Amino acid sequence: MGAAALAIMSLSLWPLGHNSQSEHNRYVIPAWHIDVVRDKFTQEHRCRLYQGNQHHPDVIYTHRALGFQFSKKLNTTNAWIQIDGATPQPWTSFYPDLVGTGATLSGKSMDNPTEGMVMIPLASFKGAHVIVIRTLNTKRPIVFSVDGLTDVLNTAQNLGCDLDHSFER
Repeated sequence: MGAAALAIMSLSLWPLGHNSQSEHNRYVIPAWHIDVVRDKFTQEHRCRLYQGNQHHPDVIYTHRALGFQFSKKLNTTNAWIQIDGATPQPWTSFYPDLVGTGATLSGKSMDNPTEGMVMIPLASFKGAHVIVIRTLNTKRPIVFSVDGLTDVLNTAQNLGCDLDHSFER
């Protein structure tokens, strides 16, 4: 058998390229984006749920928590959070529940373990509409709308995304 015939046969048995082994779909639900990648071989789903730019999202879902992204150079360990106009709380007050979700910080340095991310467990703001975060005493608070989150999480589940295991940052 010639080399050309062998190459054609191997191509027909195992398609090459990322897209040939997975199916990628993007859904836009007002203010939210859901990216779903289904592995055609294993049928497993990898999902991303976010607001903002695909490559630099403002808000992202992971492990039953929402991550609010600020400048990666900013250490957000002293951030304060206000949920729907309630009394602001230090971000550290959410740590025990956050650890329970399995969410992790991506910081590579003890000088800045957060890399600009403030994470809040979903259970802390169920049904909320507005999250306000002040990262430093000298900075103005930033307002984030989380309207529609419950609906978009239900949609993600209907698309095959497991809320505990399928989501990536």
